[in-house]
Amino acid sequence: MTTEKILISWLKSTAKSSDPWFYTYTIEEQVPLYGKLAHQKQHTASTYSRTFRKLRENDTLWKHGYKLIEITEHKNKKVKGWKIEKIDM
Repeated sequence: MTTEKILISWLKSTAKSSDPWFYTYTIEEQVPLYGKLAHQKQHTASTYSRTFRKLRENDTLWKHGYKLIEITEHKNKKVKGWKIEKIDM
């Protein structure tokens, strides 16, 4: 399973949760562990971060029926955050 597929799977599960928003550091902390436990694949946090940047630049999430909304509410204004939402098709 590729880092893109693992990350999309994590984003979909995050979208279905009661807390569908996350920050850059959330990806670096949670996705490597998720990939290891749920998919038996081990990648570095920076690999997932690069993959997430690529996902934001293309329409892959849109094809899966999801979109990202950038949020700016954080005590540290330098930290980027997003909310993942299912698109009504």
